[in-house]
Amino acid sequence: MIDPAQLIDNLVALLRDIPELVAEMGGDEQRIFAYHDQYPKRVSLATAIHDMPAPGIMAAWQGTAPGGFGGFDVWKHSVTLYIRARETFDSDPPTAYYRLFRLITKGVPVSAGIAMLNATVHPSCYPIDLPLIQRQTDAEGLDYFEVPITFTEIGDE
Repeated sequence: MIDPAQLIDNLVALLRDIPELVAEMGGDEQRIFAYHDQYPKRVSLATAIHDMPAPGIMAAWQGTAPGGFGGFDVWKHSVTLYIRARETFDSDPPTAYYRLFRLITKGVPVSAGIAMLNATVHPSCYPIDLPLIQRQTDAEGLDYFEVPITFTEIGDE
């Protein structure tokens, strides 16, 4: 089984390597970042989501479960991207979250040369399963979106 921290860090690096996505973050690649649990400093994902910058994308590991792929037992790693769009104004088209989701799935990292849906995020995993995007609401009643992603390991490392 791979170390999910490596998977998260690789994912963040690839997302930061999509020029259009970094542009949506106001040109600041640091707004695309990993959440790693670290007791006692970082023990609340809910707090991290609340404290996220806007715009911002945070990647967090949700867990690992056994699964099947092609008749073989494999590990499936669940990662979620938490997304807050940049501030928009009345004259802006209402496309901020749509554009972010498209760039996360169809954006092309410079180092990979292919769309994220087909990119190798970790050498021991297949490309990401087709993700969904869904609305969530934080404790203050502010909406954000999350993109749950699954990575299936190739065998058992």
